[in-house]
Amino acid sequence: MTADSKKEKIAEIKDEILKRVRPTAEEKTKLESVRKGIIDDIVRIAQEQGQCDIIPLSVGSAERSTWLHGNHDIDVFISYPEDIPFDEFHGRSHKILMEMAKTGDTWEDRHSEHPYIHITKEGFEVDLVPCFRVKSGAEIKSAVDRTPFHCAYIKENIRGLEEDVLILKQFMKGVGVYGSEVRTGGFSGYLTEILTIHYGGFENVLTRAADWKCGVVIDLANHQTLEHDHPLVVVDPTDPKRNVSAALSLTKFALFIDRARSFMKNPSPDYFTPKEYPPMSSEEFEKMMAKRGTEMIGISFQTPPKAEDTLYPQLFRMEKSLEELLERNEFTIVNTFSWSEEGEKSIVFIELLDAELPPLQKRAGPPVWNESNAETFCKKYKNNPNTFSFAIENERYVAEVPRKYKTAEYLIEDLIFKEAALGRHIRDSMKTGYDVLREKEIMEIKSESFWKFMNEKLTAQIEP
Repeated sequence: MTADSKKEKIAEIKDEILKRVRPTAEEKTKLESVRKGIIDDIVRIAQEQGQCDIIPLSVGSAERSTWLHGNHDIDVFISYPEDIPFDEFHGRSHKILMEMAKTGDTWEDRHSEHPYIHITKEGFEVDLVPCFRVKSGAEIKSAVDRTPFHCAYIKENIRGLEEDVLILKQFMKGVGVYGSEVRTGGFSGYLTEILTIHYGGFENVLTRAADWKCGVVIDLANHQTLEHDHPLVVVDPTDPKRNVSAALSLTKFALFIDRARSFMKNPSPDYFTPKEYPPMSSEEFEKMMAKRGTEMIGISFQTPPKAEDTLYPQLFRMEKSLEELLERNEFTIVNTFSWSEEGEKSIVFIELLDAELPPLQKRAGPPVWNESNAETFCKKYKNNPNTFSFAIENERYVAEVPRKYKTAEYLIEDLIFKEAALGRHIRDSMKTGYDVLREKEIMEIKSESFWKFMNEKLTAQIEP
């Protein structure tokens, strides 16, 4: 494909994708109506409560014309004077939020650094978030205080590039790197907008990203303030101490580089559509595990009633901790991953080369010239009726002894509360009961979303 024909192909693809992702006039009108109604309700409730110093602020991609068709999210911040104490801030904002909850079709209480609420209203997902009205992003009192500055910066600098943002967001969705929540570890909407502004459009982002290496630094405001070890560093133009891409995992960073490079070599609309994985049947799972020649164990417990961004760091920490615990006891780990369904079960999976080890374990002791430690080792194992053999190999004492933990299942059940790193919410849930699942029990799981998840985990291929 020549350079000119490739350029024409990309232009055709962009036009095609824009028809899919650009919000319709009807969507825009409906969003504006719902957003205005929410802001009017906040002002009315605040006045009724005598809170005349609050100012509602519409933020988020809807405010800056970078939201995707079908993505009906609205973010409204309720800003308070920066000089009020935290106790007063929490008390007053709680009163408004509880009244605003009554205006939604449904609502739920959520927490980040401080409480906010999520409501649904006429088909829209709405976050209502209290914040302090600070003078600059460098003077924030809580993490959410910088969001209005993000919105203002993007609105001022994005002009003429809004459609490129839409296309880039859809590309990232299609290749599986969009979303900064902990579960995904990808690119946030704000980061996507910053990249588009910095590089000047969709194709330029992909062209430059194709040549990225670990340690790329983007500093639009030339703050020159951050030292870090993240794969990508994007200094927040509104807050010189913050890396906009801090939530981006190394895996998603590398995947984006690969997909950008691949698209620019061979453009195709296929990159813009996420691959759908049908649910795997339990029989297919059984055959796949036999083909892989590995064994799967799952630790299942009731999902704690916490937001994803609270739960998933605990799940990932538990995965890592169990992997290290098993490896210390000579089990070989192939994969670890977690699945969670709100209100149902969460399961941490460990795939092992073998879930059962031989009864014999070889223990290497100290060098013979390390007399004090050698004496302790010899006293423990030499002439011990349980020791299979005791010898010297090269410079070290070596004892062949009975293995305490022959199965991964027994090790987990014996040590999970003693040595595994369990987050508070997971530990509390597991204390009420948990199960260690083997393949037979895993095959009995009935959730369709689980079997889609398992199909993706066991069969995923980078495509196209």
